[in-house]
Amino acid sequence: MSPAAADRRRLGAPEQLAIGCGALLLALTAATVAVLLSTTGVAGPSYEVRRELAPLDLVASLLYGPLGTLIVVRGRHPVGWAFLGIGWGYALTAAGIAWTVLCTAEPGVPGEAWANPLLITGWMTATLISLLVLPHLLTPQGATGWARRLAVVGGLVVLVATCVRLLVQTPGAPPHPLTGGGAASDLAYDVDGGLIPLYFLLGLGVTGWLAHRFRTGSAEQRRGLAWLLVALALLAVAYMTFEIGISLDGGWFVAGIVLLSVAEAMLLAAVFVLIRRQPSWRVDLTISRTLVGLLLTTTLVAAYVVAVWALGKVAPWGATSTGMLVVAGLALAVLPLQHWLQTQVERLVFGSGADPEALLGRVALALEAGDPDGQQLTELVDALRRALRLARVEVSLHGVPLAAAGRVEEDDAERALVLDLQQRRRRVGALVAVPPRGERLDPRTVRLLRQISGLVAVAALLDEANRAVEEARARVVEVRQEERRLLRRELHDGLGPALSGTALALAAVPATSSLSDGDTVLLRRLVDELSHRADDVRQMARVLLPPVLDEGRLGAALELLAERYTSGRFSVEVDAPYADRLDGIHQIVVYQVAAEAVRNAARHAGARRCLVRLSPPEDGGIRLEVDDDGRGIAESSAPGVGIASMRERAAELGGSVEVHALEGMGTRVVMVLP
Repeated sequence: MSPAAADRRRLGAPEQLAIGCGALLLALTAATVAVLLSTTGVAGPSYEVRRELAPLDLVASLLYGPLGTLIVVRGRHPVGWAFLGIGWGYALTAAGIAWTVLCTAEPGVPGEAWANPLLITGWMTATLISLLVLPHLLTPQGATGWARRLAVVGGLVVLVATCVRLLVQTPGAPPHPLTGGGAASDLAYDVDGGLIPLYFLLGLGVTGWLAHRFRTGSAEQRRGLAWLLVALALLAVAYMTFEIGISLDGGWFVAGIVLLSVAEAMLLAAVFVLIRRQPSWRVDLTISRTLVGLLLTTTLVAAYVVAVWALGKVAPWGATSTGMLVVAGLALAVLPLQHWLQTQVERLVFGSGADPEALLGRVALALEAGDPDGQQLTELVDALRRALRLARVEVSLHGVPLAAAGRVEEDDAERALVLDLQQRRRRVGALVAVPPRGERLDPRTVRLLRQISGLVAVAALLDEANRAVEEARARVVEVRQEERRLLRRELHDGLGPALSGTALALAAVPATSSLSDGDTVLLRRLVDELSHRADDVRQMARVLLPPVLDEGRLGAALELLAERYTSGRFSVEVDAPYADRLDGIHQIVVYQVAAEAVRNAARHAGARRCLVRLSPPEDGGIRLEVDDDGRGIAESSAPGVGIASMRERAAELGGSVEVHALEGMGTRVVMVLP
């Protein structure tokens, strides 16, 4: 059995019903077109049928109906049934208009009594479904909770409105087949007129509910909801204007046609945007061309109606000349308008991927907004995924993944497009692009991915080089720290005890030997000097790399540093609540720079107070400040060994050290690490 036959056999009753409704709608539309073409030169009936609106109704029915069938069959989403209802409403209106004209041309044709109720009811039913039901169904899994309740209430309102409007008798038309045009039709007319403001208020209520969803939704949801919100507000106003225009005619009627056409086009555009963001609906990407056709047709029809009406009010020539002039003007505007609409719709439906310049601009903005010291390849990959609206993007070099954006799914390998990343015509990696589930990568997206793969390859190689530099820095720091550990051990366990032992041995010489008074004094001074030097060596060993740093306790190490240098004439304060959160390498560098700065303040600045403050800067990273109230430092003075060593240690991690005088007196040492 072929896959197509297997798919047909898997279709359930709802899908088969949707296909049947769609086929009947197409048949009805084709018959309506045939009737309209055959009665082009026939005068309309004596009563009003608004024959000029039939083409617009046909366009709307051909857009909503087939798309609704497609959604039901491929996604089984309830919004498909709403689309079918809207399509059938417009189709029945167009069919009613065509049949009424046909009955005028051929008096013996039956059904004229039913044609008029259908034509005045169908468009209203379609508009109310768009206004009161459809918005509540535009969710990935259909309406749930309050959305379902509101959809049901909206459906009941549509049903009541349809029944009431169906009973209304049009003045001058054949008697109504159900009421005979009597009291029931008069009552229906009064009720219908009273309900029209209610429909308008309910439409505004739905708009308010969508505004709440807009405020509480994510950034991705708000984009589609913004279109839907504007479309529904305009649709509510357009419906009220059109109903008034039917009664008053003139400018109200023209404004109603234009507003209703624009509102329906915007509504369909908003629905397309939401559909495009819901892969589970499985609607093919070719909807953009359909949307362009709808917008172009609607714009031209609305422009024609407005231009003919406006020129008819002021132009001195007749209606035929006015129509020809408007048609000529619209013919000149078709191609520029189509190009502009195509650009806007592709950007709406496909995102920045519709325009390479916009795509590169969005990627550049993402990189500029990212952390310059972070992994910018990740920002580039995520910007690429969002711009092309892909489910997942991954970049790898030499078989090793470097960066990825998007969620991993089981069937990614089956849906993925893998492009080679090349350097000098040599494959160095791969760019993997996965479309949303139920969709495919269209040729435009594939072409853009191929074009941008060179940029991705350069970014990936640069990221790899940066990683190598960071690893080399880390190795250099680790090697130096290991050297300092060995030096600390030698000082603490070797040189320090040796000096202390020598001092003790010399101190015992006077007890075992006869020395002159001068030699005894000299020997005692030598013992004191050796004892002091032994203490200095032990202190140097402790300051060089405190043992608590091996445990990751930078805060305790800084407190010990403060205790070691605090005396009656000099005090050290530490403000570093987040010190222990740093990794080991950063803790070591922070401590060494802080120790050198405190040592300089205690020995050379003549300071009485010193403050060590550790905090994250506004743009991320690590910021160390050491302030003292000493004599300060001249701007023109050359940096000494201490400042040079601080800068060298910060540079090992890609950081910097700045030393400058404070206002009044004192010095500030600032180190910033990425």
